[in-house]
Amino acid sequence: MKRRSPAVLTAIVMIFAMLLNVSMPLSGAVVSPTPAASAVTTSRVSGDLTGDGQVDIKDVVLLLQNRLFPDLYPLDYPGSDDFNDDSAYDIGDVIALLQYSIFPEIYTIKMIEEGRYIYKHVVILGVDGGGNFFRNTATPNLDRIFADGSVTYDAQCMTPSISGQNWGSILHGVLPEFHGCTNSSSGPYPSDSPYPSIFKIIRENDEECELASFNNWSVINNTEIEAGLNVYMDTGDDDTETSKIVDYLSNHQPKLMFVQFDSVDGAGHSYGNNSTQYMSQITHVDGLIGEIYDKMVETGMMEDTLLIVTADHGHTASGGHGGSSKDEMTIMLACAGKTVVKGTMGDAENRDVAAITLYALGLEDKQPATYTAKVPGNLFPEVEATPRVEYVTPPIQRYVYEGEDTPEEDSGETLFDYINRNDIVMYMPLDGDITDKVGTYTSRQLDKLYFVDGYYGQGARVEDGGIATNYNPGTKSFSISCWVKFTAKADDPSLFSTKDWDSGLNPGFIVSYRGYDMKFNLGNGNRRMDVSGISLPSDFLNGWMPVIFVVDRSKATFGISFDFRPLVTYPLELTSDSFDGVGGITFGQDGTGHYNVKLPAVMDELIIYNRALTADDIANLREYYQGFRAK
Repeated sequence: MKRRSPAVLTAIVMIFAMLLNVSMPLSGAVVSPTPAASAVTTSRVSGDLTGDGQVDIKDVVLLLQNRLFPDLYPLDYPGSDDFNDDSAYDIGDVIALLQYSIFPEIYTIKMIEEGRYIYKHVVILGVDGGGNFFRNTATPNLDRIFADGSVTYDAQCMTPSISGQNWGSILHGVLPEFHGCTNSSSGPYPSDSPYPSIFKIIRENDEECELASFNNWSVINNTEIEAGLNVYMDTGDDDTETSKIVDYLSNHQPKLMFVQFDSVDGAGHSYGNNSTQYMSQITHVDGLIGEIYDKMVETGMMEDTLLIVTADHGHTASGGHGGSSKDEMTIMLACAGKTVVKGTMGDAENRDVAAITLYALGLEDKQPATYTAKVPGNLFPEVEATPRVEYVTPPIQRYVYEGEDTPEEDSGETLFDYINRNDIVMYMPLDGDITDKVGTYTSRQLDKLYFVDGYYGQGARVEDGGIATNYNPGTKSFSISCWVKFTAKADDPSLFSTKDWDSGLNPGFIVSYRGYDMKFNLGNGNRRMDVSGISLPSDFLNGWMPVIFVVDRSKATFGISFDFRPLVTYPLELTSDSFDGVGGITFGQDGTGHYNVKLPAVMDELIIYNRALTADDIANLREYYQGFRAK
């Protein structure tokens, strides 16, 4: 008998199947299941569309029916049905599956990767200020998009409930005190941060893919994404950006696209969360989301896309956010995709968007160990809910060294071997007194100081006193560094200051400690500027913490660093105003020396510099304190 070629047999069987719509198994077509990862529960065979454990003519017929009549014959399959991997969903996939079902030793199909489906695209649509109020107004597009999706209205945002901190957590997978993004951040996100953005992780694993970020609020593109990643970026109002996104998707299918809508937040600030205006704006943005979704469906992109919609925070009834009320902290998180479990998502926070994104793209093994984001339960069938691993060890351990002597003069390891003595205004090691090692300015003790074990030698417990200097920075650049060990939380006492803290309008500046973060204030008697929510490291109460404060007049910025991390900088709104107040710089008290809220802390190594410290200076200080100690 003459042996027929695979191509001829393919044609014969295809015609036969189309005409008779039979389900006769083909001998030798059973394929061993692809090994599943340990966290995967699916045991579906690659190409087994019917779920009967084998690949045969029944699967071919079902795929053909789906291609001809997709609404009548939908597929319930955990992998990509683009079997010839050409990014098109057509008869070519039917032929590829047919050939594979008959001659698996000759033909191949795109396999289920690690027993689960790997998405080609993730699209994150963020509604600034939307909270979980989507369910309180008409959202016909969200309703249809997530009808078969995984949705929760009980996800939580990060503390504080502020945009910069929360978009940062969504993109970087950690709490705000780790990534350091705030509303006042400036410059691109540091490329050497141990908390990289999902854009950076994806780019490092795919040099050719397209990435895009469309935002109303330019701070996200400018400060929360690393430079040099070749991310297509654009900013504008919600309606304009939506039109641009729809045009962009006509010719591009990015691997990751992030979108931030801002108009709902504006309505929340102006009218509050119970207002008609706020609800109407949510409905309007729902329409914009529908336009983007429909374009992805039109171009075929949605077939391989995980779509995520969420919010950075909610709003209060009076308008505003930043606190910890339920209306501010509770948000919606919704996911739609071909393998998403229909129903209510498990315990989730908005930082989990980073983990969800990496998992969907098959990059979960590339998720940094520093991330505290996780994939929620009841989102993908193969992922079980797991406890959150909180506070992964930061790159710099909390400093706990105490009682060792300050390096001696001429040891080659003193402060002046790392920082030029001429750049230092005052240096107080606090080894039993407030002696200044430089001697240019004078200082005096305020009330009681208790000299206890410090970071080097001894330090001063300032809860009943403080240290006042006669150094006034005026309108010059200057910097302060010190070591602090907080012993409790407190309500806004001064870490260092020149002003009377009874009013933020009073002339001078202050960096205050609020028990969970820090605040900067500058006043001139008539006007004031404030930056709140300066995030502290999550474990700041567990030991010594180096603090560096920098005022750079040439750049009209101030910045602050904890644990020798890169400065997080903020613009100086009162650009020409003096930092002088009622006295010189005072540590542990305000400028009066009599503020009634005491600082619960031990301070050590108080240093004032006559210029703005640079990144190199911070590295030198780190080497002095950490490098010397390591020796």
